[in-house]
Amino acid sequence: MMPHSTTLQARWVFPVARPPIENGLVEIADGRIVSVRSADRFAALPDEIDSLALIPGLVNTHTHLEFSDLRTPLPVHSTFAEWIRLIVGHRRTRGEYPTAAVQDGLRESAASGVTTLGEIATLGWSADCFGSGTPRTIAFREAISLSGQNTELTATINEHLASLREHPSVIGGVSPHAPYSVHPEFFRRLVSLAAEARAPLAVHLAESRDELQLLDSGTGALVDLFSESGFWKPDAIPHGTRPLHYLQMIAELPRAMVIHGNYLSDEECAFLRNRPNLSVVYCPRTHAHFGHEPHPWLKLRAQGIRVALGTDSRASNPDLSLWNELLFLRSKFPQVPPQDLLEMGTRAGAAALGLDHVTGTLTPGLSADVTAIRLADMSRSDPHEALLQPQSRPVATLRGGTWIAGSPDSLADV
Repeated sequence: MMPHSTTLQARWVFPVARPPIENGLVEIADGRIVSVRSADRFAALPDEIDSLALIPGLVNTHTHLEFSDLRTPLPVHSTFAEWIRLIVGHRRTRGEYPTAAVQDGLRESAASGVTTLGEIATLGWSADCFGSGTPRTIAFREAISLSGQNTELTATINEHLASLREHPSVIGGVSPHAPYSVHPEFFRRLVSLAAEARAPLAVHLAESRDELQLLDSGTGALVDLFSESGFWKPDAIPHGTRPLHYLQMIAELPRAMVIHGNYLSDEECAFLRNRPNLSVVYCPRTHAHFGHEPHPWLKLRAQGIRVALGTDSRASNPDLSLWNELLFLRSKFPQVPPQDLLEMGTRAGAAALGLDHVTGTLTPGLSADVTAIRLADMSRSDPHEALLQPQSRPVATLRGGTWIAGSPDSLADV
């Protein structure tokens, strides 16, 4: 635990909501930020402070922590459907829900500077793993069913939401898995349930060409896979269905996230304009792992559509570091201002989860969620350029006034 009140100092403080502050101070009391300002003096700083930056706690909006036991991503040999087959096979080999893997994923997330994450909660998930020493979590209870009415699963999701209403670290959410795995009528029921509970919703949408083919014609590799297992119902999804139809269903929710959105059409991108309640979650290294066509994130941002970032899981990503997602984007898209990338990994993610009143910026009154970054190259005149250098790395993570990773000894308490 941190003392009742303290002040952190660094060469650079990045509030995100306003320009960087050189020789900055972040004053904290009772787990909240009290002020963010320049130090009164600009004397030479000790080395451990002179190479330090403070940023808002990183926000990873999409994870599947249950796969944190995988040391390397599952290979993509041909179709997305074949990769799904590997996922199903992995689940079958492990037996009961992998609580230890989730705990590993939480520790890895915290060590990489993440203070808030959006987690997909599948059968067997428990809030017992999540506490004050872990990232704040929105747990989206996943639903998979090609039945138009699934009263048992609906009851389970209602119980999930009710059980988390008073939880100090976890917020309940709803996740109809994807258009190809949820009957349209059941999807509408889940949207209504989320609206009634004012719970956030997350749905995998426009993720693959296999998905688009299934929706349009009821054919393709996903249909073949589901038919083998007996899951597929040929009359469940009308031919000619498009991701747009699902965007229309979630359009009036207080908060909803389109996970991946790799193949959103121009019409679907246009639909997202002027709907700040809807966000697209881009998982850069997972997208690259599958070799997808270029993601529309630049086009979306140019139209004013919020794009947040996620790591997805270790089934498609070498690690759970959102910081590494930022560095990856910096290397692949050098034309994008680094301050835009930082915003995507902090404030945009918090807003996508409906938590921008809690976290996402270093602003007085918000939770004391702070990630300390050891800067590798201090020769850059632009502080954002100095921040997003390949060798810069997270060294400590504070969430709500509690250290969840790293050592406070690496920071200066003045």
